[in-house]
Amino acid sequence: MALKRANCAIELMRCLKRLRDPQSELLLLRSCMGVAKLLFGLRTCQPSLVGGAVSVFDEGLRGALEDIVVCGGAFFGDLQWRLASLPTRFGGLGICTAEDASSYAFVASRAQSWGLQDHILRECGGDVLDSDYRSALDLLHSSLPDLDIGGFYIKDTAPPKSQKILANALYGEIVKRFEEKFVLSPRQRAMFECLRAPHAQDFLSVAPIEGLGQHMSAVEYRAILRYRLMIPLFPVDEPCPVCRKACLDSFGEHAIHCKELPGFKYRHDWVRDVLCDVLKRAGISAKKEAPVNFLTDPLEGRSTLRPTDILVFGWEGGKHACVDLTGVSPLVGLKDKGFVVGQAVLKAEASKVAKHEKACLENQHVFVPFAFDTFGGLAPDAVRLLNRVQKVVNSNSSSLKVSNFVFSRIGFSIQKGVAAQLVARLPAIAL
Repeated sequence: MALKRANCAIELMRCLKRLRDPQSELLLLRSCMGVAKLLFGLRTCQPSLVGGAVSVFDEGLRGALEDIVVCGGAFFGDLQWRLASLPTRFGGLGICTAEDASSYAFVASRAQSWGLQDHILRECGGDVLDSDYRSALDLLHSSLPDLDIGGFYIKDTAPPKSQKILANALYGEIVKRFEEKFVLSPRQRAMFECLRAPHAQDFLSVAPIEGLGQHMSAVEYRAILRYRLMIPLFPVDEPCPVCRKACLDSFGEHAIHCKELPGFKYRHDWVRDVLCDVLKRAGISAKKEAPVNFLTDPLEGRSTLRPTDILVFGWEGGKHACVDLTGVSPLVGLKDKGFVVGQAVLKAEASKVAKHEKACLENQHVFVPFAFDTFGGLAPDAVRLLNRVQKVVNSNSSSLKVSNFVFSRIGFSIQKGVAAQLVARLPAIAL
C-alpha cells in the first residue's frame, strides 16, 4: 500500500512541469504534492516496513526538484539535494524528504496519541509500549544519539509536541554534521550561514500574484534557486557583458554586485517601490522620493539626503520618518581575517545612521535606515519597521492573520532585484 501511494505521488509530481512556471511548481511541491502524500503511511507504519516506498518516493521527489531548478541539466548533486531538502528555517527550500520524515514520524504519532491508545485498549490489557514502538525508538536513538528520548518510553512524560521536537532535533543534527559530510569552500560555508539567517527564506512562501509584483519569469526564478543552491551560473573568465570591466565568476557574485546601471539601481528602486506599496496598503501615509532639504554637511552646501527614499508621515511621536534603503553583499570581506557573517548589513546600517540621523533630528524628523543583504537578511531597524507595519496590517484586516506577509513581500522584492542582475548577464543559450 505504501509503495502504491509513493508511485501515485510520483506520477502527480511528474505533471508539475506542465505548468511551465517554476515558482508555482515549487510552491505546490512544498505545500501539497511532496511528502504530504506519504505522511499518513509514515506516521502509522514502522520505519522498517516502508523503506522501499521511501526510497522510491525520494528518487521521484529529487527528479521533480531537479526539473524545477535545472530542467534536468547539470550540477544538481548531493550537496544541492541535501541543502534543498532542509526546512526553510535551516536554510533549505522546505522540501521534506520521506527518508527524513520516516525517522521520526512513527514515534511522534505514537507518542502524541498515547491517550487515545489507552482509551481504545483499556479493556484489552495490552502493553502500549509494544515491540514495534520499541524498535522505532531504538532506530531513532541511533539517528539522534545526543537526544534524550527517555521521556518517550513513558506515557506521562511523552512531550505533547513530539513531532516538532523530533524534527528540530533531526535537522539540527544534520546542520551540525553538514561540513563533515560535504567539503565546503569558505564561500559556501558563508553562504550556508547566510541562508539560515532570519527572513532569508521568506520569499519562498509568496503566492505568485502578478499585480503585486510577486511573480518572476521562469528564467529569473531558476536563476535565484541556482544561485542559492550554489550551482554555477556563468562560464569562468567570461567578461561581464554589462560593465565590460571585469570577468564573471561562475557563481554570479560579480553579476549581483556589479555597480553598472541599470541593474544595481533597479534592485534598490524595486525594493523601495514595494515597501512604499506595502505602507500604503496598510493605510500608512507615505511618499516616495520626497524632498526634505536637510544639509547633512555644511561644507558641501547641499543635502546628501535629498530626496529621501520614503517619507512616512507622523510615524514616531508625530514626527515624520525618513526611510533610507541600502542593499549590501553579506560576503563583503570574506577573504579578510575576522570575517563574520551578518556584519556587512550591520555596518551598512551604522554608516547610514552616522551620515543622516543628526540632520533628521535637528529638523524634527526621525531617521530609519533600511539595510538588507542580497540573501534577504535584514538589519535590526528594518526588522523593527516591518514588524510594526505587520501589526498595522493585522489590526486593519478581518481575515486570517498572516504573520510574515509583509516580510515575504519585501524578501521577494529583494530576490526579484537580484534575479534581474543575474539574468541580464546570462549567456543567450541559457535564456
